[in-house]
Amino acid sequence: MCSTEVLLTNMHTGLEFNEIQITTMPQIEVEKMLNLLILRKQKRYSQFELSFLMGQRDYYVRDVENPAHKLTYAVPFTNIFRQIFNCDVQAIVPNIIATPTSSIRISEATDENGNILYRAEKQIDGQDWDLIDYFGTEDKDLLLEFEESIDIISEERVQDWVLDKIESGYFDVAQNALQIFNDCKAELTGVVRPLFLATALKACNGTKGLPKLNKEKDRNGRFVYSSN
Repeated sequence: MCSTEVLLTNMHTGLEFNEIQITTMPQIEVEKMLNLLILRKQKRYSQFELSFLMGQRDYYVRDVENPAHKLTYAVPFTNIFRQIFNCDVQAIVPNIIATPTSSIRISEATDENGNILYRAEKQIDGQDWDLIDYFGTEDKDLLLEFEESIDIISEERVQDWVLDKIESGYFDVAQNALQIFNDCKAELTGVVRPLFLATALKACNGTKGLPKLNKEKDRNGRFVYSSN
């Protein structure tokens, strides 16, 4: 298991957590961030992988999930998240007039290596606090584990798929990461890791005998890939 995942799942034992007050974003944005945290972990996507599928810079999600950072998920991302997670708006955007009422509490702790770990909890109508999840800074190459029975498509097969698509003219039209990912999933049998696809696209830079793919932002501010 990757050391970062060990940190986020096991090393909270014995740490002293202290509640923090978040002043960088409104409460509704904190709840939205936590909703997306739950959804991405259910899909086993790392912070980098979700950023990639959103068409954003590598550390976009890492910054949003940092309670000390002022970055939040903009409204236009809601529809993209619905496509990524195949969910409705209610799974993403908190209902501020919901009954019963709920409260969110976030605490932090620092381990012996100086890593900051956050613990998010939720309380409904004054009942006991329930754990939402632990989170913190993830390595870019983190691979969240699936059950052993899940068939993961190898990095080599994903690379071959990308090369075949370049040869067939698929990238003659600019494609965003989510569209490429969905097409890859549809054509390969098994689970495709976004990290493998991101690595394959990045490797196509015109060196080592590989074709070149251009990466640039479209008019909606999402990175797209094309052979033109």
